[in-house]
Amino acid sequence: MRELSEASSAVVVGPSRIETPEQALESPSLFHPAVAGGPVAYEVKFLLTEEQADAVATQVNGRLHLDPYADPLLGDAYSTTSLYTDTPTFDVYFRTEGYNRDKYRVRRYGSTGPVFVERKTKVGDKVCKHRTRLDAEGLRALTARQVESDWRGGWFRRDVLARDLQPVACIAYERVAYIGAGENGTVRLTFDRRVRGLPAHDWNLEPVESAAVLLADRVICEFKFRVAMPVLFKEIIAKLRLTPNPVSKYRLFVESTGLADSRRAVNG
Repeated sequence: MRELSEASSAVVVGPSRIETPEQALESPSLFHPAVAGGPVAYEVKFLLTEEQADAVATQVNGRLHLDPYADPLLGDAYSTTSLYTDTPTFDVYFRTEGYNRDKYRVRRYGSTGPVFVERKTKVGDKVCKHRTRLDAEGLRALTARQVESDWRGGWFRRDVLARDLQPVACIAYERVAYIGAGENGTVRLTFDRRVRGLPAHDWNLEPVESAAVLLADRVICEFKFRVAMPVLFKEIIAKLRLTPNPVSKYRLFVESTGLADSRRAVNG
């Protein structure tokens, strides 16, 4: 956390809700900080009680605005479903050299919302994401013998084939998200609840409503920002005495099921 304490930035207060997705501010990590001299994005996670999560939400009320996908019928949340990939011997989970920085996944927002293929690269708290939106036929192309050379998801298909990655877990949760504009770009605050998952065997985002909730009494909270932690986030951490916790939904699911150990034993 040393880099995060060296500087701070202001947050511009916005309206309580952005009316359409097209007006949404870009997520802080959706750019490439690897460019020489470019900015850096950070994601800092916390594992909170519901009481703590409510206290954080109270602090940002009127200072950040709700994500455009917020559904009032779901308590201003929206559903997120992600298909995580790993090798047959779970090199991503075990952080084998060459697999310890990048996660490849497919993500859908809502039950019928947009679908993206995504690579998330993380080093410590620093993170960047590269993703491409697919149409309804997009996932089928991931298993096709041949695809058009200019297919927009081609980079993802090439990468997962080169790394021997395959779907291993379908994980869903409900997310409440707040966004705002800071001096260094977008800031974002998210609360994830009812994390649940099922083993996956193909490139389909299957419903996971039947799965047990993994963190029934906890909320995963993330502070996302570029370059420097905003003063607002620093104030919240200090006032509520929050301690970062690098919780991973994928690792949580694999550990709860013993999936990696059993699969590695079979393939070992």
